[in-house]
Amino acid sequence: MDPLMTIWVFFIGSIIGIILGVILSYQTAVNPLQQTIRKLTSQQKYCHETMKYYPYNVDNFRFIGDPVDGIQFEENAILFVRFKKDNAPRSREQDHIKTLLKNGNVDLFEFTTK
Repeated sequence: MDPLMTIWVFFIGSIIGIILGVILSYQTAVNPLQQTIRKLTSQQKYCHETMKYYPYNVDNFRFIGDPVDGIQFEENAILFVRFKKDNAPRSREQDHIKTLLKNGNVDLFEFTTK
């Protein structure tokens, strides 16, 4: 085979390899990131809509995530907050937490570190 033809074949093969590498990298790295961004954006929109009607000062709310969504600190009360959509049932763990709260089984635990 002609040396010039060998160089051209190598050059074209390298270009095709680079293009395929970029496509594969895009599918394995960028697509999952875009899906995560879409999911977080929709969650942010939901939270924004939910908090628009929230009856307390949002600045005093601290997000936990699970098993309750967060804690609301008020001047004369501390509230465990669960945001629910429609008639979503509580989990067993959430029912247990509600029972503990109603029975007054709540305390402050201080842990001292060095």
